[in-house]
Amino acid sequence: MAALDDFQIRLGHQFADLKLLNRALLHASLDIEDDNEKLEFLGDRVLGLVIAERLIATHDDEAEGALARRLSQLVSRRICAMVGEEMDLASVLRADEGLQKNKALSQNILADACEAVLGAVYLDGGLSAAASVIDKHWQSFFEAQTDAPIDSKTALQEWLMQRSLPLPVYEIVDRSGPDHAPQFTVSVTCELGAAQGNGPSRKLAEQKAAAALLMLLQEGEGG
Repeated sequence: MAALDDFQIRLGHQFADLKLLNRALLHASLDIEDDNEKLEFLGDRVLGLVIAERLIATHDDEAEGALARRLSQLVSRRICAMVGEEMDLASVLRADEGLQKNKALSQNILADACEAVLGAVYLDGGLSAAASVIDKHWQSFFEAQTDAPIDSKTALQEWLMQRSLPLPVYEIVDRSGPDHAPQFTVSVTCELGAAQGNGPSRKLAEQKAAAALLMLLQEGEGG
């Protein structure tokens, strides 16, 4: 109980219904019926709503596309995992030991659990409670985000369009791992080259592939 008490202090929310928090800390890799996947699903939507509201309030002069890029970065699995690390979520999270020892997968697990905890906070205290937690833990990421980011897929597309070249084509090369911790390999090709990327989701693998191809194209152009 002491560990959970300390975690709630770090989180910034005291649960009225501790069962919700306990469920949020049960990762699907445990292969139990009452895992945290549904809370993760809910927390993902709550996070997106709160961040979207904050972005409209702080960047009302920006176009929808720029706001969407900001949102995509702020709700990314990378940042959710970083928030999980700041909370020391791993100290209270229950997951398959084999997965927790794998650094790449442990980041994925942390991101899932972070969203699940947000879902639990929402059910326990409503949107205002969830927004308070998100404001506390996402403030530094808001402050660090100066200009609207351009994701790698968009940057690659713009690079090709500027040179009147056809758009790139993405294809899943491989999918491995269990459903709760998949790994994707995606290829991207264009007239001037090809590259591959890996990640725990198709979207992330596509972004990594696009970044790799764009780097190759820029190096080739520079050479």
